Amino acid sequence: MSFLRSAWHGFSMDLSATAYCVLPLFLMMVVEYIIKMPLSVKWYQLIIGLELTLIASITIVDAELYLHWGNRFNNQILVYASHPKEMLLSAGSANWFKSISMGFVLALVFLGIYKSLIKNIQRPMAYSWQYAVVTVFCMGLNFIALRGGIGVSTMSPSRAIYDQKSINNAAALNAFWNALYYCFNDANTLYGDGFKVATSESAKQYLDSACTAYSDTLHICNLKQPNILLIMLESFTASASQLYTGHNQLTPNLDAYAQQHLAFMNCYASGDRTDKGLVAINSGYPAQPLSSIIIFPDKVAKLNSLSKQLKGNGYSTAFVYGGDADFASMKSYCVMQGFQQIFDKRAFASDELNSKWGAHDGVMFSKTLKVINGLPKPFYTLGLTLSSHEPFDVPYTSKVLRKGTDQYAFKNAIEYTDYELGLFLKACEQAPWYDSTLIVLVADHGHDIGVPNVEFFGKEKFHIPMVIGGGALNPQYKGKALDQYVSQTILPSLLLKAMHQSVQGFEWQTAATDPTGFAQFHYNNGFGRISQSGFLSYYNENHTYGFKGDSSKLQACVRQGVLYQQALIDDFIQK
Repeated sequence: MSFLRSAWHGFSMDLSATAYCVLPLFLMMVVEYIIKMPLSVKWYQLIIGLELTLIASITIVDAELYLHWGNRFNNQILVYASHPKEMLLSAGSANWFKSISMGFVLALVFLGIYKSLIKNIQRPMAYSWQYAVVTVFCMGLNFIALRGGIGVSTMSPSRAIYDQKSINNAAALNAFWNALYYCFNDANTLYGDGFKVATSESAKQYLDSACTAYSDTLHICNLKQPNILLIMLESFTASASQLYTGHNQLTPNLDAYAQQHLAFMNCYASGDRTDKGLVAINSGYPAQPLSSIIIFPDKVAKLNSLSKQLKGNGYSTAFVYGGDADFASMKSYCVMQGFQQIFDKRAFASDELNSKWGAHDGVMFSKTLKVINGLPKPFYTLGLTLSSHEPFDVPYTSKVLRKGTDQYAFKNAIEYTDYELGLFLKACEQAPWYDSTLIVLVADHGHDIGVPNVEFFGKEKFHIPMVIGGGALNPQYKGKALDQYVSQTILPSLLLKAMHQSVQGFEWQTAATDPTGFAQFHYNNGFGRISQSGFLSYYNENHTYGFKGDSSKLQACVRQGVLYQQALIDDFIQK
């Protein structure tokens, strides 16, 4: 029944997609009428063949995208399009047998359609006035179908949205039409009036009142200029940790470090991709629902960041990553945000590139130590791990996990990175700079790890570990755990406040000790909001939502969530 309903609600979009495909053929028929002779059949073969290939490719890719990311084709895919190798590696966990089988079936069906169309096109035609009338009439009908009707509103993704369950809405979207929509609309035009629930001034006023109302009393460091070592842990979901959630016991070294230092028990990622996590952690800027600011250099230039501000205060800054820093525009972001040295896989010896992505985390951690030892002090170094990214090919085999079990490869990769992290932290403790250094461990985003009864965009997927430790941590916070709800975007202001530096430009988070604090994360055309009142998941297309918590706070949570989102989108567009 759900299939039939999705097919019905998506039918007008299917007609629109068909109209777009037919339009070039109609235009060629008009040319033929004008010149009173048929065009070469090769032109028809080229256009029809290209369209059918695109439709088949997009349909197959779209299915895998939804399976792994929970959304259809969108402009986030375009962020990665210039790095096809990394895109394939990200798809390492895809069901290739299913995809190839689907491609084979589509190839057979489309080959039949192709032959039938070409056979009919090759029939002799009389270019009479009747031919012209029929052609113009059919083009008119085609335009109506393409536009989505004769009303004021034109075809848009919202036309296919009809249900509170996102999977039913995703099924109603035509894959080809949806891909065209994102390819030909930039991020600014994607954010229409549907996101506006108040004036821009009202949204900004809410943001200011919500994020500056509480004065933080957390003074994590007594040094004026501590070194800062920040490690972003790829896909380290809190559900991998016994300490944070109890669901798994894959991170004993991270857990031990968190128990000895300052642990943030209810920290949430701002987005669901590494490029969004990098901006959220270093710039304190939240992920957007339909875009990634990292691919807009003019907007990136207007961001503040830890690296930019600390460099201006005399810090030496470095970014270390075992993969290709050009991927997802990370290198350009780092350059524009004040990282003086950027080390990626090009900085490693060829025998150290032992991963499909580049250098595994053990090698990356060793490189990070060498980089830090050569930096003038004080330093700010940001290291990004990669071994726990698809396809999870790590030089490690768990002694506990059983092969063939659910999420084995991912869990094994998490264990590997945690093992190497433990060795790295012990090496840091022996370094001469340790006593004057704050060490931050935080995930870039979460990941599905097979926890039962978890929604695709549920809060569990975005729940991540965050720890602040190191020799420079104020002793009163060692062994302390904070239960307030915070976002990873809190890091820049938290660290800068500890150094009594300006926090201007980092206005997107509540204080770390605010008892009424919240964390808001954004995914494809929706957001989640977690606070003491409960958890709200909101879908922008049809303004539906789910809520678990104090029902008397529901409407307030919805209002606060959409105002926060509007303030973010307004700011993004204006940058």
